[in-house]
Amino acid sequence: MSRWHVWGDFVHIVPDRIGNAKRVAGETRPAEATAKACGWDFDYRMRNGFEPWAETFESESDDGVEFAFKKHGNVRGWQRIG
Repeated sequence: MSRWHVWGDFVHIVPDRIGNAKRVAGETRPAEATAKACGWDFDYRMRNGFEPWAETFESESDDGVEFAFKKHGNVRGWQRIG
């Protein structure tokens, strides 16, 4: 099983699934910390009209997950964490 921290711009359209990765409930703070460590500036995004978000996703395999993140219009970054 793979786990990913994923972040993007519009919190109101955060999907429950991206490709074969499913959002993990209750693990927002670790994802926010990873996003910040990767240079994602939540405050800057808010000041410029976005509603940034970060969530943890997990999938049974890595097959196509990164492609699905890249293809998704609301995702701006991700990092595999396990």
